[in-house]
Amino acid sequence: MTTSALDRPTAPPSVLPQWAREATDGLDLPGLRDRVIEADLAAAFDDLREHAAFVPALRASVEENLHHLRDVLAGRVAATSVLLDEPVALAGLQARLRLPQTAVQRSYRVGFATMWEAWSERLVEQAETSGVARGEGLAALRTMTTLLLGYQDHVASQVADTFARADSALSRSREQVRAGLVRHLLRADAPPLSPADLALLDYPVDAQHLAVLLPGVPEGAVRPHLTALREATHTRDALVHPVDLSSTVLWLAQQGCPGWRARAAEQVVDCLRVQEVEACVSQPASGLDGLRRTWAQVHDVQRIRAAWAPVPPERLAYDDVGLEVMLMADPVRARAFVEAELGELGVADPLAERLRETVEASHRFGSHIVTAEHLHLHEHTVRNRLQRAAELLGRPLTERRTELQVALRLCRVLARGGV
Repeated sequence: MTTSALDRPTAPPSVLPQWAREATDGLDLPGLRDRVIEADLAAAFDDLREHAAFVPALRASVEENLHHLRDVLAGRVAATSVLLDEPVALAGLQARLRLPQTAVQRSYRVGFATMWEAWSERLVEQAETSGVARGEGLAALRTMTTLLLGYQDHVASQVADTFARADSALSRSREQVRAGLVRHLLRADAPPLSPADLALLDYPVDAQHLAVLLPGVPEGAVRPHLTALREATHTRDALVHPVDLSSTVLWLAQQGCPGWRARAAEQVVDCLRVQEVEACVSQPASGLDGLRRTWAQVHDVQRIRAAWAPVPPERLAYDDVGLEVMLMADPVRARAFVEAELGELGVADPLAERLRETVEASHRFGSHIVTAEHLHLHEHTVRNRLQRAAELLGRPLTERRTELQVALRLCRVLARGGV
């Protein structure tokens, strides 16, 4: 009985015929190694051509991959059973060098494409020399491509996993070190950082600084706010430091831009208003002393904000409450001053609170009409309230005007028991 070609057993699709295995097994690997290394460097790592550690690691990785892949194509080993050493080591180095993962992925795509070209050319040449039928040659090329892509997937998966784990561990370690460096800088008696520490900090300590405390934003959620603030202030340099598990301070820095100091705080407050986030904003300040001063300012502002009655403002800048910060350095004397200046006008009840609000607005706007519009009241109501406030005060509102204004501001932050 004659067996037709259709009835003959065929090799499994994952195994090359003998002639193809011999062809792929005989490829010049040193020459291909150099082609792959050049393709990788040109596509993704051109600036690392002279790197003392990277290039040898890349060469070792390419050599190991080529030998493993030759064994896979020759049928000596399955791709999934290959154990990788040098490619994994290269991935760890790439993570330590802070190379973008996109560059790592691009290099593998380009490298394996170069390998495929070399082996496919070798296979086609062997098929033509041996007189292999066109269909059989195409089937072998397809099988070789499947084997190569399977090996590529095996390598890429292990490399990506190693890179991700190494990058995550390094990031955590780096952020911990940076947090320690920031804590060091904030100490008044701290010695200067070394050049290596300053490089790791990656923030210009000698620049102009503006601090922003986000009391309800943990460090892990601060990035969208930071991105928006950098865009709003046209600032490149920034530093993030956790205060605790639920709040974060970030600094924006600018060098050589005199106008930035005058408008930065206003731009920050406007940006935070759009984001609808609670915040305390410092004044701009320069140098290491300025960094420490802005840190102290945002915490001072937060203490004032936390004590604010009846409802604290969502965003508060140091320029708005610098007087309160200074006077509340001694809360006992501040309270005594308020009691002496306001008398019955300073008592904690809703009527006195409305009267104080009206007096403060009247001082600010200087007009009964504007005050009434601001408070959404009738002008006669404003006049009546001001008259009643003067009666409780025991003197005209025009007397000791400065002391009255200061007492009204302090009363606002003493209503909850002081700060």
